[in-house]
Parts: sequence; structure tokens; C-alpha cells
Amino acid sequence: MEMKTALLRIPAFIIDLVLVSGVIMLSNKIAVEAGLVTGYMPVEVLMLLAIPLGFFVYWLTGIHLGKRLFDLKVVDAQTGHPPSGFQWFRRCLLFSLVVSLNVFFFIPVLVSREQKAFHDMMAGTRVIYVGGNAGEKEES
Repeated sequence: MEMKTALLRIPAFIIDLVLVSGVIMLSNKIAVEAGLVTGYMPVEVLMLLAIPLGFFVYWLTGIHLGKRLFDLKVVDAQTGHPPSGFQWFRRCLLFSLVVSLNVFFFIPVLVSREQKAFHDMMAGTRVIYVGGNAGEKEES
């Protein structure tokens, strides 16, 4: 079931990206129309600051809509327990460094034995498939 976890991460990521990006762009549009800022956010700021920060807040608050829809969960790679705040921070920081190249850094998920993305490898986390039964956990 390792490949199943890897393949489920793709639509889960797309859902999370659409949700986080949508909230950021809607907030920016509201700020522009309310006169709080003079213009829309440049693409560089959006890609290198706003989206990574949005993901950090999204991950830290435990929303994970995409992962929840596909029964996936982020855990500490060593213990299997939920990641610490510092692990979430490292995961987000590393994610932000590769956000524009994330398609390329997602390749390890599909080819590595542990099915980890680059930011998971460096943060000491992994994504597991929880499956239909709450007591039955399948690790990747």
C-alpha cells in the first residue's frame, strides 16, 4: 500500500494548494478593494512568502482538508506520533524553498522506498495512509 499513499498525496496536495492559494488571493483582493493596500501581491511574494506562510498556518492548525479526504496523516518519522511545532516549521520552511519546484521535489514520493517528499525527509516527518478502519494504520 506504499504506492497508494504516494499517489493519494498528489490530489491531497492539489486540494490543499487550491484552498490555501484561494484564501490568500481572496484576502488580497479584499484588501485591495478596501483600500488597505495599493495593488495586488507580486507573484514572487505570493510564491516565496504568502503561500508557504499560508501552508504553515494551515498545517499547524491541523486543517489538512486534502489529507483528511484521502485518509492521510502527517506523523513523526521515528515515533509515528503527531509532529512537533518545530517539525511543522522545518517542513514548511523546506516546502517554501521548493514551492515553485515542488513538482520535481515530489518525485522522491513516487520512487523512494519510504515514499517521502523532500520536505518530509528533511523535517523528519512522513505521511501515512490511515485507511477505512481507525485502528488499522498502514505506513509509507
